[in-house]
Amino acid sequence: MSCPRSLRLAALSLSNILLPIAVLVFATGFFPYKPFLPGLARFEDVGELRGGKEELGEKGGGPRVGAGGARRGQEEAVFDRVVFMVVDALRSDFVYGEGSGFGFTQSLIRSGAAIPFTAHATPPTVTMPRVKALTTGSVPSFLDLILNFAESDTSSSLSAQDTWLAQILAANGSIVFYGDDTWLKLFPPSPEGQPFFKRSDGTSSFFVSDFTEVDNNVTRHVPDELARSDWNAMVLHYLGLDHIGHKTGPQGPNMLPKQREMDGIIKMIYEAMEGYEHHETTLLVLAGDHGMNAGGNHGGSGPGETEPALLFASPVFKAMEKRQYECPTLPKEGTEFHYYSKVEQSDLVPALAAMMGMPVSKNSLGVLLPELTGLWKGERRVQLLLQNAKQLLHIVRAKYGGERFDRDAESHAKAMEEGDGGCRGPEGDEEKLIHGWGEVLYWLAQERGLENDQLLEEALYRFLKLAQETMSDTASSYDIPRMVTGMAVAGAALVFAVISSPSLWPPGIAGMSFTLICLLYGVMMFASSYVEEEQHFWYWLTPVWVSILIAKSLRNRSDMTSAWRTAAAGAILLCSHRLAVRWNQTGQKHAGEPDIVHAIFPEHHMLMWLLILLTYIMNGYFIHTRTFAGLLIPELTAFADVSLIVLATVFKLNFTQADAPELVQGLALKLREWSEPFSLVVQARAAFATMAVTGAGVVVLAIRQARGKSGQKAKAAQTSIALTERLSHLLTLFLMTQTRAPNVPLFLALETQKSALGWLLSTQSSSSKEKATKPRTSAVEAATSVLLLSHTYYFCMGGSNSISSIDLSNAYNGVADYNIAAVGLLLFSSNWAGPIWWCSAAVLLCTQRPAIASRKETAGAEKDRDWVMVEREKLQEDAKAIAKQANEQPASEDPHAGAWFVYVASMTAFVATSLLAVMAACTALRTHLFIWTVFSPKYLYALAWSLGWHLVVNVGFGSLLYQLCSIA
Repeated sequence: MSCPRSLRLAALSLSNILLPIAVLVFATGFFPYKPFLPGLARFEDVGELRGGKEELGEKGGGPRVGAGGARRGQEEAVFDRVVFMVVDALRSDFVYGEGSGFGFTQSLIRSGAAIPFTAHATPPTVTMPRVKALTTGSVPSFLDLILNFAESDTSSSLSAQDTWLAQILAANGSIVFYGDDTWLKLFPPSPEGQPFFKRSDGTSSFFVSDFTEVDNNVTRHVPDELARSDWNAMVLHYLGLDHIGHKTGPQGPNMLPKQREMDGIIKMIYEAMEGYEHHETTLLVLAGDHGMNAGGNHGGSGPGETEPALLFASPVFKAMEKRQYECPTLPKEGTEFHYYSKVEQSDLVPALAAMMGMPVSKNSLGVLLPELTGLWKGERRVQLLLQNAKQLLHIVRAKYGGERFDRDAESHAKAMEEGDGGCRGPEGDEEKLIHGWGEVLYWLAQERGLENDQLLEEALYRFLKLAQETMSDTASSYDIPRMVTGMAVAGAALVFAVISSPSLWPPGIAGMSFTLICLLYGVMMFASSYVEEEQHFWYWLTPVWVSILIAKSLRNRSDMTSAWRTAAAGAILLCSHRLAVRWNQTGQKHAGEPDIVHAIFPEHHMLMWLLILLTYIMNGYFIHTRTFAGLLIPELTAFADVSLIVLATVFKLNFTQADAPELVQGLALKLREWSEPFSLVVQARAAFATMAVTGAGVVVLAIRQARGKSGQKAKAAQTSIALTERLSHLLTLFLMTQTRAPNVPLFLALETQKSALGWLLSTQSSSSKEKATKPRTSAVEAATSVLLLSHTYYFCMGGSNSISSIDLSNAYNGVADYNIAAVGLLLFSSNWAGPIWWCSAAVLLCTQRPAIASRKETAGAEKDRDWVMVEREKLQEDAKAIAKQANEQPASEDPHAGAWFVYVASMTAFVATSLLAVMAACTALRTHLFIWTVFSPKYLYALAWSLGWHLVVNVGFGSLLYQLCSIA
């Protein structure tokens, strides 16, 4: 049962057109733009409370201006300046736990000069969304996760939103900033060109190998700024601790010294607060934007990622009545990183507003911290809580409708007055909020008194906590019709992909296996644990599939020699697979556990570099014998080959020295000294330029040779190598350049597995020319193999479904200034190096053919030539022939033609199935506890696999390589 070729081509094209449409339509429903209340909050906005006798703003006589120029608020503010110190990835145990390097900070906690908290950072735990939460008090959109990696993006700016920084500027205050340039993107200059910060100096957050300069560039400004009195807020954002976590994990050798360095900065600031008169009322806030997991990464909801430290410090706190804190201490029982009171990061905003006499930012979902209310006496404390409640009430009204909400709340207050307000408990979120606010109105209407004030405070906190929880949960409303439309489009793409298959019946072993993989993968997407540990799905299915191939190949081999070769190929595949899956530990449960890269290479770095050097030598040999074969004279071939390998190797050595010096130590010191005058950007550009020029030259020379313009016919016959294979070795060199040094030896395994897989997929050799024109490889078998191995190598190179596993270290190779296209290409190629490599291997597997003659016949006919060379030349000649036939001959005439078409159709079916399953899981589980920590990141990865790997790499780049087979 087979459809006409034109219909199948149209169906396949339409399927791949529908895939990006499905992705974008679903994304607009799943990640809607999060609206916010415009403008800046004013005290007047929270002045009058309906149904109550108390009117905020009655007392205090209006705003006052402090010494530094900032508005003090209705009454005298506790602080008129703030030093806001963000230490990226400052996990709570780094500050509060045993063995911490924050010795001075812990002494402040013990003395009562600092009040500690464990903050809760909601996923995604990356910098931009967390900075938004710390400044606006709101719950950022999950879309900010993507924008976090786009340095050129300005759509995520906070210039139009209310923040505590904007409140300082609105009161004629000024702010200085030093550190992560994410802040400069979030707070850009005004349209008139007026800078947001009075003084600033930004540092890039993405070159994660820099542990030192990125922090020194911040610290060098601190002493001078502390001596000045012309600012009301100084924002410092240190990156070094986060970079150390990414490179060596939370237990790395550089972690404790970095903690001590940060503790020294805190000591410098605190001593200035005690020593300078203008800092007598300065507040120090120490905050981590997020934490880190056991592997040193972040982005998800793993242990430690969501639990950074938050601390307020000032000599003023010593006079406040409060409980004493032990420090260092242990986390609360049953937890790993929960120290002291656990609060939301958004709670920082009303706390700062209260202490500095500012209105609470309009979109804040924060609640005034009870531990800080000791700074104010009874009536003032109630007044601050009422301000906080009225500000949150604006958000609640915007959600549920103001007039109706107020009317129902007043009705509930009257019912309480009459004694029947508690007859029936509230059911939905809105009704709970109505009852909560009605209770506040009830106590507001009561006579003032100590007992009533306490009951009012309790009612206010109940309403605040309920409003915070409810509004945080509904911060991202889903557009269900759009999500369903996206799933329908993905379903249509799947139907068209199935229609494009050359034959639906009878199903073979490969077809049934491929279908089973698609179905199992789709079902797996509905379980959060399986999504987090997806690597095991591929790690286990790959050996099963290889075993099937071994059994099938042994059945088709008629002689013992072929059978032994089959067994050897299978053993090589299975052994190299086992080695690869132990290379990098990934996933969530076992992140940070020992593996080859982290347990062996740091102790035996010479072994690692010997393997790396062997890999480059192997690649150089292939470039010399295959890429340049027959195209250049031997002298030029040797020069070009050596230039390519030396430039790439030197760059890899120097980059690793900067990126992970513990893996280089004293190795090749003279070579590093010789290349030191050239920056890493120049070295990377030299390597990339040489690869590009070589690739262009090979294409031109190979096409000339194919058209008979390269010289003698005999010479051309001796070097009959397909252009696709020539370029594949240059692609390997590029991908090795984009791969972290410890993962480079995996390319040895890749080349070995490709050769072994090619033998297992080949059919029985025949001396018949008619049989020799049949494809050597089943396209569905090739698709199944490449699908399994592509995903296996994505995970064994360190990838996962957590945002924290994205490797940024090679995204800026050769890039001096931010370029979204270049950085995007380099970022994708570094994180998907294995799957990209297997795409080029798939082209070679789909075009290979058996030799016309058997080995003995060939050896007899070509006495003066090695049988391996003869067989190889035959394979390459037939590869060109089949590619031409695939383009010239209709599939109906030759059911085996168009192997690449079948491969693309199979991959399209899998991508459509997986995309539909992920969309369905996100829709069905949209209220699941892990929707933003597991399923949403998985959707982003599904987007990258479908658009990046499938459409760009398989359909685009792979089809281009396949077409080159018919040219040369």
